[in-house]
Amino acid sequence: MSCPCRQICLVPKPNCTRAHGDLPRHRTAGPQLAAQVMSLPLFGGLEHHVLERLMNDASALTCERRTLLFSAGTKADCFYIVLDGQVKLFALTPDGRESIVEVFTPISSFGEAAMLSQGSFPLHAEVIEDATLIRVGRRAFLATLRSDHEVAYRMLTSMCRWHQRLSSEIQHLKQQAPWQRVAEFLLALTEAREGEAVVALPFNKEILASRVGIRRESLSRVLARLRELGVRTEGNAVRIDDVGNLRRMCALASG
Repeated sequence: MSCPCRQICLVPKPNCTRAHGDLPRHRTAGPQLAAQVMSLPLFGGLEHHVLERLMNDASALTCERRTLLFSAGTKADCFYIVLDGQVKLFALTPDGRESIVEVFTPISSFGEAAMLSQGSFPLHAEVIEDATLIRVGRRAFLATLRSDHEVAYRMLTSMCRWHQRLSSEIQHLKQQAPWQRVAEFLLALTEAREGEAVVALPFNKEILASRVGIRRESLSRVLARLRELGVRTEGNAVRIDDVGNLRRMCALASG
């Protein structure tokens, strides 16, 4: 019997024997994959059958590092969901240097606003760590929103809430000293509350600097300041001598 599923099985159909070969690195499928997708702010509170309609033109991609997904100015006919790996959004300065705007890690999405505006992508997107992505096409997505105004309203509400939360986080970040931004980023990588901890940076230091909103040349000074607080870096590994003390220092700096 042929499989009645589409390219991505969010809700497997009866008698489905599909091997899910389109997700070679990301092994979850069916309900697990649907749950991950529905955890995104864009899809908050939607039912499975609605998600199926929205994702009718979706396909899975396995991309190697340095794969360019789109360039600034190209038609925004889709958006992407990161299942694993990492993708950066960046702009090019007049002298040709990259300015990293954001780094996306599992489970996150990007490109929705450009696609919904039916315009073009304002930035470049490149894979920086081998990634498995879902490419969500525009046709079925917009057709669903046009035919079901309640779904469109619920998605708009979810996006507004997410935007408000993001704006609050950005405002909070701007009020922090550079060392505190880096310290809180590192603390978010460990569940430890006290004692020593060793964490691995999820990306290189250039991207770390961009992620926390400081200049690359300032990062060395920030790391020197953190050494005074018992934070030492060795390549991609970071050792925190006293997690509890660092958390208290961040709390005191926040007032």
